[in-house]
Amino acid sequence: MLSWSAAGAELEQSDAPQLVEVGIMAFPDYSYLDKQGAPAGAMVDLTRLLLDRAGYQANLRILPSARIWRGLEDGDVHLWPGIVNKPGLDDFTLLTERDLAQVWINLYYLPGRPRPVWPGDLQGKRLIVITNYTYIKSLLDRLQDPALGISFASSISHAGAVEMLLRGRADFLLNYRAQVDPIVASMGLEPLPYIKIAEHPMRFVLSRQSGFADQLKVDLDRAFDELAAEGVELDVAKRLQLQQKEKESR
Repeated sequence: MLSWSAAGAELEQSDAPQLVEVGIMAFPDYSYLDKQGAPAGAMVDLTRLLLDRAGYQANLRILPSARIWRGLEDGDVHLWPGIVNKPGLDDFTLLTERDLAQVWINLYYLPGRPRPVWPGDLQGKRLIVITNYTYIKSLLDRLQDPALGISFASSISHAGAVEMLLRGRADFLLNYRAQVDPIVASMGLEPLPYIKIAEHPMRFVLSRQSGFADQLKVDLDRAFDELAAEGVELDVAKRLQLQQKEKESR
């Protein structure tokens, strides 16, 4: 009896879906902890949807960027919806083929100021960046050109960075649109003027250390194609807009 029970338990365990450890950075409306402390938001919902269709279980955690990158390198994090913009990280990861969104990096400036010309009008100016946040490497390399003579101010939070700009403590702010727009809206202000500096596709970044990254990539791309063929909206920014419209109509 014991041997049959053990065999049955082993068979049941082998039939269970593979658990995927997911790390997601906090972005207003896209990924956050709800009042119960559980991950929520448009990106969380989309990640769950695609993993479920692909045949996997998901353990989702909202984590800081440094923790996610370390987890991708050592296998503690199997999947991250994002962009590979940290030098050396691509050696430990592979990307799915389907775009989840287009990520905008903008240069924000104060209302009433003239629209800057990139990058010449930044020469000798002060630029706010987010502490421990990586932007696209080629973009940072250009900004750090000694010929431009840009001085940098750092903020540990996105809200703090916006407040620094509004108080005139710097000339420009370099940040992701998905971070800045909700903060400015929560302040009851009109959107800040900006110029778009870079656009990069967001995809699932998979850790090669998981032991099943290649199969996970195939399954997620298949799941994406199946859902897209069924008419499901899979652009996370558009999904968020639809969710917000539904809330307003209630």
